Amino acid sequence: MRPRGNTQEDYLLRIIRQAAELLRQLRRRLLGGEASAETIRQDAAAAIDLLLGAQAPVLGMLDATSAARLVGHPALVELWCSLLDVEGDAAAASGDAAFASRRRERTAELRVAARSLWGPTDAADEREQSGA
Repeated sequence: MRPRGNTQEDYLLRIIRQAAELLRQLRRRLLGGEASAETIRQDAAAAIDLLLGAQAPVLGMLDATSAARLVGHPALVELWCSLLDVEGDAAAASGDAAFASRRRERTAELRVAARSLWGPTDAADEREQSGA
């Protein structure tokens, strides 16, 4: 008989895997021009909703530190930021520079908040080294 894992952790890992796969697909579609930028933007927003669940609208309105604290895990915040990056890139590609700028600003704020809460993460270190 297999020991039962922590159901909440299992759920969290499943959501992270699903959202990470969606992120990979969105990046590929955006870079490859496989779909309109507006469609990718909408799909990125849907992926954020999947990742954050029912709290997504509230988290989007909170200041970055409060939002990161409520999300509660640096990997989730980083994945959220990556999805916001794709959403912003798609907005820029569709000509909505103002929305893209707001997304980039939010992403930067969330990453700073996550670093202040949990310290540097591997993903943040890799991003800084690559100059992203």
